[in-house]
Amino acid sequence: MSLNTSLERELIYLNQAEQDRNALFDQISKTLLTKGIVEESYPQALILREQHHPTAMQLETMGVAIPHVDVEHVREERLVVVTSPEGIIFNQAEDPDLTMKVNVIFFLLLKGKDAHLEFLMKLISLFQKTDEMHKLLHTSSQDEVLQILAKNLD
Repeated sequence: MSLNTSLERELIYLNQAEQDRNALFDQISKTLLTKGIVEESYPQALILREQHHPTAMQLETMGVAIPHVDVEHVREERLVVVTSPEGIIFNQAEDPDLTMKVNVIFFLLLKGKDAHLEFLMKLISLFQKTDEMHKLLHTSSQDEVLQILAKNLD
């Protein structure tokens, strides 16, 4: 995924209030459908994938999640970023029966079957940079998010 073509200011949602995970999924899905970025099948695929293969993980100072779907539900590659200082409840990747609060969510919209592995490695590298993740969570500037991601994911 090339970040310069996959990042849009309108797909960066900062300081979201605590809410139900599926309500957030619905909000993101509606935007992506309106923009023609995903197939009609995307909203249901997103919910089912996260139910069966949760993506939330605990970092040093916050929780993150990387919800994604199979490539057939995606028309255009994008990255959607959501921050929620209060946190949104997700099931844990390591133990799906347990829940946790997630503060930063990266919705991956990828077209290549193997593209996600390389991009996930870059994301995991970013996750290990506590200061950068802290900036990402607490900024109120979409431009700052774009700068942080460009610096760490390109």
